Amino acid sequence: MTQVSYDLEVENLPRKVLETAVKLKDPLKKIYITLYCNDEPTTPKEIAKKLGYARAYVHMRLCQLESMNLVKRMDQKRKVKFFIANGS
Repeated sequence: MTQVSYDLEVENLPRKVLETAVKLKDPLKKIYITLYCNDEPTTPKEIAKKLGYARAYVHMRLCQLESMNLVKRMDQKRKVKFFIANGS
């Protein structure tokens, strides 16, 4: 599996997002920050493509973040989209 990296200016992220990300384990940090940087609800497939991870892996991690009340799920017909919870 090849890792795809992209530039992200951490200095531009809100303090609350950074404080939340610091508390997360490494596998969750990138996915959480990537989801935050998307302005709209995003599918696991879109995040996986951006990060170079498998879709199933990203979906599993998003479900883990959902159980921690950091992200919310939005079901649209056959697609599932995730977005950052307002309190995060």
